[in-house]
Amino acid sequence: MFEGFDILIPAFVLCLLMILTHSYFGLHVLARGIIFVDLALAQVAALGISVAFLLGKESHGIESQLYAFTATLIISFAFALLRKIPEKVSREVIIGCVYVVSTALSIVILSQSSQGMEELKSILNGNILWVSWQEIAVVAGAYLLVSLLHLTYLTQFKKLSFDTEIGKDNERDGHKEQAEKMETPSFIWEFLFFASFAIVITLAVNIAGVLLVFAFLIIPAFSASLLQKQFSSQFIKQLLLAWGLGITGCLIGLAIAFNADLPVGATIVSFFGLLPVFAAMVSMLKKQR
Repeated sequence: MFEGFDILIPAFVLCLLMILTHSYFGLHVLARGIIFVDLALAQVAALGISVAFLLGKESHGIESQLYAFTATLIISFAFALLRKIPEKVSREVIIGCVYVVSTALSIVILSQSSQGMEELKSILNGNILWVSWQEIAVVAGAYLLVSLLHLTYLTQFKKLSFDTEIGKDNERDGHKEQAEKMETPSFIWEFLFFASFAIVITLAVNIAGVLLVFAFLIIPAFSASLLQKQFSSQFIKQLLLAWGLGITGCLIGLAIAFNADLPVGATIVSFFGLLPVFAAMVSMLKKQR
């Protein structure tokens, strides 16, 4: 029992760090309506790791991290320009193309190695059950720096996602003049948002895998949005709900995976699939009162 507890604690601490940070970015992504940007960035990070692996680098080493971060930073620069594209569908198409092409390139690159497909499986699923305290310390340090950046410049980052939504609501409600006065965020703040997002995703993909990263980013945030509407005015409530749902889901998913000897990442993601169902049912019950 003690041995199992000793293994699960580091995995849970990593999950906790990811939930606290990823849920914040997930709410930003939902407010912007660019749902799959996190999946695209995660897959681009995986592409960087794939290139490093083909070149003989340790897939979980520092050099592979640098390859992954460089790839995501380049795409972050491109994603920072998405706001200049007025059509939401066009933005989603571009993001989808980035995801599909980076996935295909990862498969092509890893197919050149005899162990490539096994590495691809590892990149997708990760293995948080064997995460070390040293890796957790690196992730915690990086996430702390990103959190401090977003806290220090909270107003600027808030304008990127949530004030834009307010502007649209004002225009929809007939307050067109007020909507037009909303300040358009500068490119530098947009790039800083995606660059900090890239740091969070790059570190997480290397340990937890693409599937778990995407699930942590979007499912708790989406579930919270079902329980608490209006992203801008209810952001703190949504964030607290996302944290609560995500942490609960991680605890249960980890316990199930460990006791049933199942793949940890896939098990947690599968259980997370119940969170939006639970949130929708609670929301319906609240409306019927």
